[in-house]
Amino acid sequence: MTELSRDLGLNKVSALRILLTLEQHRFVEKNVHDKKYQIGSNAFYVGSGFIAGGKRNKILEVMGRLVHELKHTITLGVLDGASVLFIERVDGLERVKVTVDIGSRVPAHSSAAGKALLAGLSDAEVIRRLKSSELKPLINKPVNMKNVLASLTKVRRSGFAVNNEESTKGLIAVAVPIVGAVDSHLAALGAAFPAGTLKSTDEQKAVAVQLARGAEQIGSLGIQSIREITNITG
Repeated sequence: MTELSRDLGLNKVSALRILLTLEQHRFVEKNVHDKKYQIGSNAFYVGSGFIAGGKRNKILEVMGRLVHELKHTITLGVLDGASVLFIERVDGLERVKVTVDIGSRVPAHSSAAGKALLAGLSDAEVIRRLKSSELKPLINKPVNMKNVLASLTKVRRSGFAVNNEESTKGLIAVAVPIVGAVDSHLAALGAAFPAGTLKSTDEQKAVAVQLARGAEQIGSLGIQSIREITNITG
């Protein structure tokens, strides 16, 4: 307490009053042996919340820049069983735009985000995840496990996934994985356009390149797991 009083320019009575209040709320703790104070558990919790908030702001900043570049809606989704759960979204700037509800789910096999994430798993794990769910036919073609695995092979080769009106009529989306420290495919960063906007593979690749830069920036935040990124955005 003497050191704190001196360093803060407070008299000991004022310093003691502040310390007792902080101790009461567990922002500091007093060592019973040497009578010195140390950081308490609540300071850690508040600090952790501040860090999480900072990471969310950085994620939204990256997504906002992509909206400025691409003019269309940018989404963040995570793999949840056989579905993709959308946990963040920044709406596009164009008058005609596609939007995705935060908290909504779509079958992973029919969405760009889902395919980008499934591609990070082995074929055996993909089969395990999808066999318990009904593989609903895509809007423009039938689907079976063989087709799904073939499409994931293409995603692994190219590094990005496309959903061309497979999950939703009038929607084309491109997505890339975000690599995390623990969960290799932490989340998927996607861009959603009205169908017909991206008319060639080269245009899709160009979008994927921009998304990949954003995914790398989000990946550099040091987010460890799917649970962590879900908590940050939630």
